[in-house]
Amino acid sequence: MTELYRLSGDDPETNPNPNISQPETNNYLATNFFKLNIERIPLVTYSCQSVNLPSLSIAPQDLPAPSFGVPFTIPVGRYAYENVSISFIVDEKMQNWLQVYNWMQQMSTPEDYTTNTQTYSNKFSDGTLDILNGSYNTVRQIRFKNMFPIGISGIQFSTVTVDTEPVVATATYAFTSYEITEVDEEGVVTPQ
Repeated sequence: MTELYRLSGDDPETNPNPNISQPETNNYLATNFFKLNIERIPLVTYSCQSVNLPSLSIAPQDLPAPSFGVPFTIPVGRYAYENVSISFIVDEKMQNWLQVYNWMQQMSTPEDYTTNTQTYSNKFSDGTLDILNGSYNTVRQIRFKNMFPIGISGIQFSTVTVDTEPVVATATYAFTSYEITEVDEEGVVTPQ
């Protein structure tokens, strides 16, 4: 078995019945035990409220089987990632919101064709999502490759709101791929 699926009950010396296995930990994954870092937008990273770990899907293909009546379904190798959505509290000077907005403006077709001076590689940024345990130590790290923003939510201002509530914006990012690694107690990263 690989280390990822090793259970503490698999050791014949400590478990006389190997058919009954115990997980290494009974602690659950908590939704608020994370740390996000995207170098290009540090103010968004600081005020991050939520982020998703994108889903991965594989496109199946049906192969006709005339002698069976039911087609065989096989994976064809194409897969797709869901986009990353990051919700963050907008600061009163809108600096973090403007980090995303300006990044998008710099990547897209400019109005006067003189402001788009970024090279192709400068349009992207890698990011990491650290998954923390109950002691706030990193146990897994998800590294997003070649992230770039594809949308940012607008801001709704209102005079009818009685209480002062912080504005929360959501930025959506596309990326090439992500890699999940394990981080041990010493901080050593091991690819999965």
